Amino acid sequence: MPEQRTQRLAVVTPLANEIDTLDEFVSRVVAHLGPDDRLITVFDKVCKDGSLERARRIAESEPRLEVVYAPENRCVVHAYFAGYRAALAGGFDWILEMDGGLSHDPDQIPRFTAAMAKGYDYAGGSRFMPGGRCDSGLKRSLISRGGTILANALLRTRMRDMTSGFECFSRAALQYVVDVGVRSRAHFFQTEIRYMMHAFRWTEVPITYCCPSPSVGESSIREAFRILWQLHKQRKPVRRNPRRRTGLPPVTASAAGAPAAVTFPPGVLAGAVARPT
Repeated sequence: MPEQRTQRLAVVTPLANEIDTLDEFVSRVVAHLGPDDRLITVFDKVCKDGSLERARRIAESEPRLEVVYAPENRCVVHAYFAGYRAALAGGFDWILEMDGGLSHDPDQIPRFTAAMAKGYDYAGGSRFMPGGRCDSGLKRSLISRGGTILANALLRTRMRDMTSGFECFSRAALQYVVDVGVRSRAHFFQTEIRYMMHAFRWTEVPITYCCPSPSVGESSIREAFRILWQLHKQRKPVRRNPRRRTGLPPVTASAAGAPAAVTFPPGVLAGAVARPT
């Protein structure tokens, strides 16, 4: 049974060829949704196995499932941003992003909503904190751990997982992400988002990640190094929102969604950033 809360939650999940796990994924996610919450699934032309049609059939009897078809998408980042915009247009208070295919455990959704209920603007899933686990092979785990260490060193960030895509945003925080945009057209955009989230009240929750593919594309890794170095070279000394491991920091996000403290000078993130449309 979903917990009782007044905030409306949208779960955003881009999907491709997930016919073998789609029914189980939907049923396990909606088990944690209230009547006014939604699971927003995003499909595009990459889907070839009938998952889109199956999702539409499920939605006929499950009103909490919303199916978005975005054939204009040119990369995975466009799919995520299509889901973000659908959630913002729907007026949801919290937006939780997770992978399909059961690589992220739907039964861990309450960990995020419990964190958000404490007043945070962002709750990031972490595989590398106590209680977290990465079941995706040694190579992929090392890439994720190494990416986190390198990002924290170059960007002076402090999250224990800077590459995961299991995360929950307040409406203000996600609107900031959509307004600023990202540079990456591959999975490094998750690191860009977590960099931005240091401007808000944030916390981390332990998650389990299980991915059947142990590899990461070489082009994605090259892009990650290039953009990370750009962000490192362009960052300037800035004020950060203080944060403690327990309790909430005194600096909050403004009602408009921009950080109350000056965190990202002009050009550090927004300059030359292509915003997915």
